[in-house]
Amino acid sequence: MSTVPVTPPTATAPVATAASGPRPDQPRPAARATARTAGRRLWLTGLCLLGFLVVLALCTPLAGSPYTIHTDSLTSQGLPAGVGENGHLLGTDAIGRDLFARTLFGLRATLIIALTANLTSVALGAVVGLVAGFYRGWFEQVLMRIVDVFLSVPTVLSGLALASIVGRGTTGIIIVVTALYWAWTARLVHGETVRLRGRGFVEAALAHGVRRHTALRRHVLPHLSTILLNVAALNGAAVVVVGAGLSYLGAGIQPPTPELGNMLADGSSSMTYAPHTLFVPLVLVIATVLAFVLVAEGLNRRNPLSERRSWLDA
Repeated sequence: MSTVPVTPPTATAPVATAASGPRPDQPRPAARATARTAGRRLWLTGLCLLGFLVVLALCTPLAGSPYTIHTDSLTSQGLPAGVGENGHLLGTDAIGRDLFARTLFGLRATLIIALTANLTSVALGAVVGLVAGFYRGWFEQVLMRIVDVFLSVPTVLSGLALASIVGRGTTGIIIVVTALYWAWTARLVHGETVRLRGRGFVEAALAHGVRRHTALRRHVLPHLSTILLNVAALNGAAVVVVGAGLSYLGAGIQPPTPELGNMLADGSSSMTYAPHTLFVPLVLVIATVLAFVLVAEGLNRRNPLSERRSWLDA
C-alpha cells in the first residue's frame, strides 16, 4: 500500500496593508513631529530677529540727525571717534557723523526696500505664474518665454543697467529689484499651478460648470500659500543682499542719505583706521539676511511634504 507524501505548509509572506504602517516614501509620524518642532523654533527665531530689527528701524527718529557733522568728535589727527567715545554709542564715521543715527536710518531704508520689493516681486510673479499655468495655450508660451528672458540675464549686470535707466534712489532700486526677482517666483508658481491644474478636484469643478477664474481662485490659489510664503522669505534674503550690493556699487541710494549698502562702501574706505564704520552696517546686513533665511527654513521644515534637504543639516 503506497502512501502519498505530505508536503509541509510553506510560510507565505505577509501581505502589506495600508494599516501596517507608513509607506517608505512617506515621513513617519515621529519624524514629522520632530521636523515641525524644529521648523517652529526656526521661524519663530527668525520672526523675533526680524521684529527686533523692525523695532530698531522704528526708533530712528529718537537717534538724532544722521547728517550732523560733529567736528569736536574727531581726534587731533582727524580720526573718527570710536565706539562709546565722546557720547556716541557706536562712534562716528570718517567725517564725524554719528554712526548710531546713520545705522538706524540705513537699516530703515534697507528694510523698506527689502519688504516693498519683495512684496511686489512675489505678487507679480505669482500672477504671471498662475495665469500661465492655468489657462495654458499660446498665452502660456508667450508669458513663459518672457520669464526665460528675465532668468537668463546676469543679476548684477542687469541691475546696474536698469538702475541707470530708472534712476537712483529708493523708488528706482525697488523697481530694479522687482524686475530682477519676479521671474523666479513666476517659474515656481507656474510649475505648481500646472500640477494642480491636472488634479481631480480641479477637473471636477470645471466639469460641473465652475468658471475658470473661480476655480483658479477657490481651488488652486489656496494650495499655493505654502510655496508663496517660502518664496517670499527666501526672496527677502536675496533682495537685502542685492539692494545693499547695488548701493555699495553706487547704483542705489546715494550719499549722504544713509543706507546699509553705501555705508559699507564708506566703511571699506576707512577700515584701516576705523574698522567699526564697516563692521556695524555689516552686522546688520548679516542679521537681516539671517532673519529671512531662518523664517524660510522654518516654514520649509514645517511642511511634511517637503523633500528638500535642509542646508542646516549639511
